[in-house]
Amino acid sequence: MENITITFKNGVSIEAEKNGDCYITNAKPQFPSDLSEVTVGETKLKNVQLIECASVDGRYWFAFREMSETELWRANIEDALCELSMEE
Repeated sequence: MENITITFKNGVSIEAEKNGDCYITNAKPQFPSDLSEVTVGETKLKNVQLIECASVDGRYWFAFREMSETELWRANIEDALCELSMEE
């Protein structure tokens, strides 16, 4: 398996093993809330969504995907509606 560095917009990095489209770490990764820019190795991703983070045999497996503009717009609208409903 290939080792790879994943760097988030806030500068935090995670070292992980790449296995297909998944990444594996020995410790539970702490993901920042802002996933608008994520660099995986040499690849820059925008508007990333964490698909899954699961513990298997004491190791943590996770994957990312880029959200489309429509998905991002929908998520922003849903967040805004949630905030409005909390204000009441």
